[in-house]
Amino acid sequence: MNHIVIKGARENNLKNIDIEIPRNKIVCLVGVSGSGKSTIAFDIIAREGERQYFESLPSYARRYLHKNNRPEVDEIKGVSASIVISQDRVRGNPRSTVGTLTETYTYLRLLYSRVGLPSMDSSFFSFNHPYGACKKCKGLGRAIEVNVNKIIDKSKSLNEGAIIPSDWYVGGRQWSIVKASGHFDMDKKLRDYDAGELELILYSPPEMLESISGEFIDRWTFQGVIHRIIHRNNNTHRSLSEKDMKYFELVDCPECHGWRLNSKSLEVKLNGMNIGEVGNLPLVECLNFVKSLDHKNAQVIKPRLIDQLQGLIDVGVSYLSLNRSADTLSGGEAQRVKMARQLSCDLIETVYVLDEPTAGLHPRDVTKVVENLKKLRNNGNSVIVVEHDETVIRSADYLIEVGPGGGKKGGEIVATGKIDDLISNSSSLTGKYLSGDKHIKAKKKYRKASGGLQVANATRHNLKNISIRIPTGILVALTGVSGSGKSSLIQEVTNQHGSQVVLIDQSQIGANKRGCIATYVGAFDRIRKYFADEHRVHPSIFSFNSKGGCELCRGVGFIEMDMNFLGNVKIKCESCGGSRYKEKVLSYKYRGKNIAEVLEMTACEVGDFFKSSEIKAQMSLLDEVGLDYMEMGQTLDTLSGGESQRLKLASKLQAKGEFYILDEPTSGLHFADIEKLLLLLNRLVDNGNTVLVVEHNLDVVKNADWVIDLGPSGGEKGGRIVFQGTPKEIINISNSYTGQYLRAAMI
Repeated sequence: MNHIVIKGARENNLKNIDIEIPRNKIVCLVGVSGSGKSTIAFDIIAREGERQYFESLPSYARRYLHKNNRPEVDEIKGVSASIVISQDRVRGNPRSTVGTLTETYTYLRLLYSRVGLPSMDSSFFSFNHPYGACKKCKGLGRAIEVNVNKIIDKSKSLNEGAIIPSDWYVGGRQWSIVKASGHFDMDKKLRDYDAGELELILYSPPEMLESISGEFIDRWTFQGVIHRIIHRNNNTHRSLSEKDMKYFELVDCPECHGWRLNSKSLEVKLNGMNIGEVGNLPLVECLNFVKSLDHKNAQVIKPRLIDQLQGLIDVGVSYLSLNRSADTLSGGEAQRVKMARQLSCDLIETVYVLDEPTAGLHPRDVTKVVENLKKLRNNGNSVIVVEHDETVIRSADYLIEVGPGGGKKGGEIVATGKIDDLISNSSSLTGKYLSGDKHIKAKKKYRKASGGLQVANATRHNLKNISIRIPTGILVALTGVSGSGKSSLIQEVTNQHGSQVVLIDQSQIGANKRGCIATYVGAFDRIRKYFADEHRVHPSIFSFNSKGGCELCRGVGFIEMDMNFLGNVKIKCESCGGSRYKEKVLSYKYRGKNIAEVLEMTACEVGDFFKSSEIKAQMSLLDEVGLDYMEMGQTLDTLSGGESQRLKLASKLQAKGEFYILDEPTSGLHFADIEKLLLLLNRLVDNGNTVLVVEHNLDVVKNADWVIDLGPSGGEKGGRIVFQGTPKEIINISNSYTGQYLRAAMI
């Protein structure tokens, strides 16, 4: 069969569509944010391919596998086993590394085991095995180091709140214990304390104190702030809570130097290097090391190890090391590491589904992604990509545009075919941008900075002791190739000026299926009040998380049934019909609509429905950040990273005097969405804020007031300031990759 055939697709916002997708081609799904691209790629094709493969397995095997439901389609044919290469970050396990994810480190361990002297079992070179792990850090390679500047504010006295952690707020119990100890002048600025006094306030071990008042004796324990924070977390950084970790920095373990292994294992060397040193090398240097080995016992292992290292380099992560913790990888980096593993696989007739494989990539590195997509296709596979990058779109064999808008305004097939087919289709918004009929113009006039934020002597990761003054009051773009040090510099900014900056990233707002858009923007209270006033009842009746919630599904709207090895099935609640409310609550109406019907309205519709200027303003904010297509009742756990980021931005539009840092805000955005984003960023700046964007998108970079370019390359060849200045100036900088690519975009 030459096509994947889908008929009657109604999943999410899809409007009963029929579609044929050619197999063994690179097929790119395009369209504005929320149009339904991901629904087709992931919720239908990938899910059905996985489900059908799993159903072919014996029932006893299926019990241990992830289970999927059949998507809402009338018919789907031509799907084979699917592999999703997503941007999901590898979180929660500091023992997982680039080397263990790809099994490359396994071959490196085998190499040291077979060639190194004294000869040892491969387990002695594993930091996840008791034989090999460093005794001090237990194979993690990291230790914690306190950041005193995050614990105390030396410009204040204790009475003024010099101790930053919330447990020591002025007037609270811990602050009162410090005062009652009698050790400190509560009105003296901490910058005037001598070394002994600072040592006492920070590191003092527990000291039992007592106060006698008549017959009453009060006893309490005084201890230093840092001592208390560490020891209430059992003195290991793995068990430090997220709340407490913000006061500490992770540093290389002083015993194993970050190499993760014990001294016995590190004594074994090849060409003068132990396995820890090799594991910490950038992948390019690691490859050269492996190639340099000349020993008969290495000949069988070397080819496979070289192939795996070369695969990682080919996907654009040559600056990473095998020992790099997987939980420190960005979404784009994690995706490329997963892709490298698939490129070394010999599977054919597989459907690969990728979510924006260019995310986090500089334009210089996008061509490598295209080459890898072609490799997957040429191996006899079907490659389905959700993508907005023009280079990838132009390289695809077949395009499918979903739209025309997002949410309720999307879910239809607008255009299909090759580039020329979209360009000639008057309904295709993507075609207009590809033809040049529509384009984002470069800024002509640049704002002047109102001040600056100084970052001094930054050496985090690969930063080469750089000092920089980031201008304030303008739109600043932080650019550079992957691994050049952008994220490290942002960490330094937040480290040195934590209280002055606001980081707006793409992390999920909430994983709770009970939180919805209306609640987050603050409109739900007002809406429920309208209903309550209309019928003279309490507003809590109109909350599905409170008195008004359906008793059968408890306000969720569906019942999840465990069908054992057949998969969990979500069934629309038969009592409330998926509305989440009791029948009595739905009988109360406001202007002809019940509360469930209002929650099905989009931001645009709600703004028109209610006369409240407050609600109209809240909906207007959603419109400005490009989320006007979202339904008010949509739960926060269903938002994409880009949608989560823009929703966070919506709550900041009225603020003034803030320093905002945005990490790749164009991720997941169509050309038309980027135009809206630029309006939004400029509004934030015009309101008196500073906006610093970490960005690769040239349309955003050319519209910044100031560009800070790091590099010139990634890893050890990066970490330097290549350029600071306006977009017009950077195009003349010969050693700036950003400048080279921006030159053609400055129209």
